[in-house]
Amino acid sequence: MELEQYLMEHYWSEDDLLREVRADIEQRGPAIQVSAEAGRLLALLVRLAGAKRVLELGTLFGYSGIWMARELPPDGHMDTVEVNPAHADAAEHWFERAGLADRVTVHRGRGLDVLAAGLPGPYDAAFIDADKAGYPEYARISLERLRPGGIVIADNMIRSGRILRAGLDDDNDGIRTLHDLLGGDSNLVSTTVPVGDGLAMAVKRA
Repeated sequence: MELEQYLMEHYWSEDDLLREVRADIEQRGPAIQVSAEAGRLLALLVRLAGAKRVLELGTLFGYSGIWMARELPPDGHMDTVEVNPAHADAAEHWFERAGLADRVTVHRGRGLDVLAAGLPGPYDAAFIDADKAGYPEYARISLERLRPGGIVIADNMIRSGRILRAGLDDDNDGIRTLHDLLGGDSNLVSTTVPVGDGLAMAVKRA
């Protein structure tokens, strides 16, 4: 705990706005947002990718989106998709409070439906944090929309170790299938790191 506190103070401490967003989630919504540690890693990956266009699947109240959108250049843009209308409204509020309304568009609807209707890309980065059973299809579509050298990232890829158990439930099987896809595609440079509940990341070679 002392080590974690030391690292947090140096690298992933939240500012007042992020703390307010997290408090709002804890009061009005499911507290399933990424950790601050994972948020900092997302921000770092967006910056490393030199991203100008980001796709996010699963907005919640905009906590992870704020971490990423802050690293976009002034002419950059993030498309984020949220199925729950109340969550989408909350996200738009917090993106505006963060001064990011001009860089972020919140799309309402099921991820696969929104992607089928538009958002053709190319994107520089994609972050998946939606229904876990849909992860393999979200990843496939996101990779199709990524430019060469782009990165796809997925949250909850460890699930406190439950991924070791096949047949546990549809969500768990979806994540296990995504591990198979990312780890078995020769056109990807992939890994998973134990940050938060596990972040998988894969860079598209070509």
